[in-house]
Amino acid sequence: MPFEGTAPVVVSEQPPEFHVLARGNYRQPQEVVVPAGIRALNRGGLSDDFGLAADAPEAERRKQLAAWVTDPRNPLTARVIVNRLWHYHFGQGIVDTPSDFGFAGGKPSNPELLDWMAKRLVDNGWKLKELHRLIVNSSTYRQASNVENPQGQSVDADNRSLWRFNQRRLDGEAVR
Repeated sequence: MPFEGTAPVVVSEQPPEFHVLARGNYRQPQEVVVPAGIRALNRGGLSDDFGLAADAPEAERRKQLAAWVTDPRNPLTARVIVNRLWHYHFGQGIVDTPSDFGFAGGKPSNPELLDWMAKRLVDNGWKLKELHRLIVNSSTYRQASNVENPQGQSVDADNRSLWRFNQRRLDGEAVR
């Protein structure tokens, strides 16, 4: 039976040249921009230079970007993964804005825990199962959800420090 309809496909084209614009004016292009990483994340020996020319093919650009994002020295990737995993298990992340780790995002409730878990994820070869196991076997995850500690309620009513487990509905997959 032949396929009838549309299918999304990627048509690889040579990307155009991009220029730095003088004071943001498109009529005043300056030097050509080469493919590179985010310079602000250039910590721990992670270089933002991809070593590509401005006219590099799109496939090479994507390959270098993927290598840069997954480099063990890139702190952001592991932190985002850990935060999303924490959010899945607890209903809130260590950083309460899982899609925004920037200046507009929230501050981590426990930055040391976030960094420790991110390092552990990288050291264990990016295996998520080990991190799931670590979280669900923790005493924090196994706490009761009833409010038995009035002092905790008065100090941290939003339960940001996870002094008790937040009540939530179980999805069908967890029950099964």
